[in-house]
Amino acid sequence: MSKEILLVVEAVSNEKGVPAEIIFEALELALATATKRRYEEEVELRVSMDKETGEYETFRRWEIMPDDEELEFPAAQMFLAEAKEKDASLEIGSFYEIPVESVDYGRIGAQTSKQVIVQKIR
Repeated sequence: MSKEILLVVEAVSNEKGVPAEIIFEALELALATATKRRYEEEVELRVSMDKETGEYETFRRWEIMPDDEELEFPAAQMFLAEAKEKDASLEIGSFYEIPVESVDYGRIGAQTSKQVIVQKIR
């Protein structure tokens, strides 16, 4: 599937005159959006796509917040003390990430990608 993704990026970029980087950003956003549908709570995800191979990885992420504040989005935020237990280098405002299973780039991923790409091109 990764080679097909690269072909789509090249075709859309050439056809619409849009830089390939914008198409990759739209694909990463679309894949993250499709993966979010697996979760009941409002999580934050990041997709990282290799522009050479078309392979991609998905990460669930939590924003690091001060210990004395209330978490507005508990599924997407983490207190500093808890974060320090996981990684001592984390600071307020940074993100703690763990890899999660990526959504297959099937029919749903393709539909979501199309919508996001059309929005980005406009």
